[in-house]
Amino acid sequence: MNSAAPYPSDLNLYIEAFVALFITGVFVVSAMLTLRDRHRDRSAWHVYLGAAIYGALFGAIIGFIIVPLRMALMNGDMPTGMAGYSGLGALVLIIALRRGLIARLPFLGPQVKAYRRASLRRQIEAAQKQLDKLTPNTGSDAGPDTGPGPS
Repeated sequence: MNSAAPYPSDLNLYIEAFVALFITGVFVVSAMLTLRDRHRDRSAWHVYLGAAIYGALFGAIIGFIIVPLRMALMNGDMPTGMAGYSGLGALVLIIALRRGLIARLPFLGPQVKAYRRASLRRQIEAAQKQLDKLTPNTGSDAGPDTGPGPS
């Protein structure tokens, strides 16, 4: 590999672009299939456009940062001292995206915020269903559960 090239020589920009577009498409299709009217406080197109923008951010970071980093690490083209720093930077980016820190940026607009709110409402609903399944069913007549004891 030429040391002046920013990417590994066997990496194709079409692959990176396809990864970014695929991830964007997954976000939009997932939003269309899982986010119902009860989760949204805006019209559906706001939420879907927000999903596309958020997916494009994820896709761009994965496609244009993580994939080339992986290729450079697998080929052994990256200097030993830089591998850890590059991986740490990529990890910080992914954690920032996952925690929703990127959605708080002021230039992303109301669509991304509408998508995040709808997504969080759906997650809360799913968590509540799981809690309801795990909560013991106590009838109104039954006293506190003292467990097996001497009779």
